Parts: sequence; structure tokens; C-alpha cells
Amino acid sequence: MRKRTPKARRIVVRLLVAGGVAAVLLYTEGQWESRSGGLMLVADLLNRPELLLGAALAALIAAAWLGDRRTALRTATRTVTVTAGVVFLLGVLAAHKVAAAETRSRETAPARPERALVVVHRSYAATARTGDSWQVLLESGEGWSARRWSLLEIGRAPDEARLVEASWTGRDQITVVTDSYRRVFNLDQDSGEPVEAR
Repeated sequence: MRKRTPKARRIVVRLLVAGGVAAVLLYTEGQWESRSGGLMLVADLLNRPELLLGAALAALIAAAWLGDRRTALRTATRTVTVTAGVVFLLGVLAAHKVAAAETRSRETAPARPERALVVVHRSYAATARTGDSWQVLLESGEGWSARRWSLLEIGRAPDEARLVEASWTGRDQITVVTDSYRRVFNLDQDSGEPVEAR
């Protein structure tokens, strides 16, 4: 007669599975809010793949190791979960290897302290991908309702344009100048959403 899994162990397995699923759902929400116009604080808190997906993977591996009773199923589950863990770890290490040196500049809007122009500069000189890239962002609002809008990404490829200047050119206007073009964005009075001037 096969020995039954103790009730406490089944509860732990269910909690681990629930925790793993919750971590994936939280990361998915953070990823969604990282889009242009998404909630800034939610994106900053939850768009953390290494932390949340790593925790989900660890919880699901632990649940698999504790929960399976049959030897063949247990061996197969352990093989799959350990392989997934190794692949995840290699992905994290690869992401850190190609990480860029990053600097940020921030300028608040004239007479509108709840709006800020942010320029993120990334330099990839020490990696296989050489060059610089810039991300021009607008942060609008305060607290949990604050939103982050992506205006432009410049220099993603080595032969692309380089940023010359991004600045406020009015109370509700941002101008971005590169070495090959100039773009003007007007901000919606109510939502703060940037719309490129035509």
C-alpha cells in the first residue's frame, strides 16, 4: 500500500503553486504597465523579471519536488524544472553581460512640477553592441496615478541618429533635436499625453 502524502505537504505544495502563479501574474501586470502611457509606479515595482520570474520558477520547482509521488513522474518533473532553472539563470547572466552604463537627466516643465522630461542615456562601449542610445520619456502626474510616456528611442543601431537636445520649449511642449531630425510634441491639457505635432 502506497504511503499517502501528508495533508501539510499538500497544503505547502498548493501554496507554492499559488505563489508561483501570483508572481507570474504580478510580473505580467508590471510588463503591461511598462508600455507608453502605463502607470509608472506599478511598472517600476512589478516589471522585475529576475525577481518575480525567478521566484515563480523557484516556487514551482519546490512544488514539483515536494508534490510528485510516482518515481517516473517525479524524475521527469525534476528534469524539466532543473532545465528551466538553468535556462533562466543563463538568460539572467546574458542580460547582465550586455547591460549598458546608464545615466538619467530630468527636467521639470515650466510652471508644471507634476510633469518631467527624462532622458535615459545608455552606453554600450564595453560590449559586443557598441555605441550609444537615448530614450526620451515624459513622466506626468503624481503618486499612483503618475504615467510614463515614451516619446522617442534614438540610436538603437550604430548608424542611427544621435541626440543633440531634448527640452521644454513651452509649458506644454517638448522639442527633441537629433543630428538628422527635429520633432515637437504637444501635451494634452487633461491627460498629459504627448502628441507629435504635424
